[in-house]
Amino acid sequence: MKKTTVVRHGVLACAALACLPALAQSSVTIYGRVDLGVFHQNGGTTPTNGGISPAGPAANMWQVRQGSAGRIGFRGVEDLGGGLQAGFQMEHRFDADTGLAHNPFWEARSYVYVGAPKAWGTVYAGREYIPAFWVALKADPWGFDTVATPGPRHLLANYGVPVSGIRSDNTIGLRSATWGGFSTNVAWSAGEGTRSNTAGANVEYTSGPLYVGTAFDSTTSQQKVWMAAASYDFGIVRPALLYARSKVNNVNSSNVSLTARVPVSTHLVKLAVSRLNPDGVDNTNTKLSVGYEHFLSKRTSILANVGSAKQDRLTRTTLFDLSLKHNF
Repeated sequence: MKKTTVVRHGVLACAALACLPALAQSSVTIYGRVDLGVFHQNGGTTPTNGGISPAGPAANMWQVRQGSAGRIGFRGVEDLGGGLQAGFQMEHRFDADTGLAHNPFWEARSYVYVGAPKAWGTVYAGREYIPAFWVALKADPWGFDTVATPGPRHLLANYGVPVSGIRSDNTIGLRSATWGGFSTNVAWSAGEGTRSNTAGANVEYTSGPLYVGTAFDSTTSQQKVWMAAASYDFGIVRPALLYARSKVNNVNSSNVSLTARVPVSTHLVKLAVSRLNPDGVDNTNTKLSVGYEHFLSKRTSILANVGSAKQDRLTRTTLFDLSLKHNF
């Protein structure tokens, strides 16, 4: 009698579960970085990415600070079936040497998406990198981090400094799947009465060691940027060349950056020379960069970087940092 009751209850339970919709598989990943060390800047007056602002004699000092911004982030994905997915990403930035939080709290990224990543792509909404950033990133051995990066001043031809940065708020975007090595990212950002609307797009092509990309971003007819980049991984060295052309506050500027990554066992050497040239203005800015990274493991590395920039009519600014970086 007892066995019959147990079997009956089991059958009823299975029948009840069969009436419920199938639960989609989902996961959430926590990730982050802490990167701290020593930093020095001389008293040069040339403005440069990663330095103390404003540059000049008062900036001549040693500091304990981050090589790249501390961060903690959350990524989530839900399988909706039939190749469809929904997900989100939120990333907070902070100064690890003081514990101070950056403002806004989710400064780096905060967006939600839905789509079929392998079939046609995803639609996303929120705060996210502009499409032009992804092309510039492929040409930067430092990934827009440390004092050595050419950064938005050079790689975006000064567009990313006073205009919109490398992220946009209130964004609706489409990130395509990859077809025959080609992919695209199109985005539109609403100004919501406080600034002009922003539009941007990129097209990227990857085939084995070859990468080619082009992109644009525009807020108004007086604030816009266009760029193209290419790289080829020869194994012993990965050189990259980027050209960018911008209009910022009605001043046209062009930039050429030549960079290289040289991997040697557990070591990585990084090199760059960038030249920003505003049209008709005696204000050319040239930055030379060299970096070294030694990987203690897949997550932990020691970095040393030097960036030195010289602008017409200003004195040379030289930056140095030595840090320990841990990703989790």
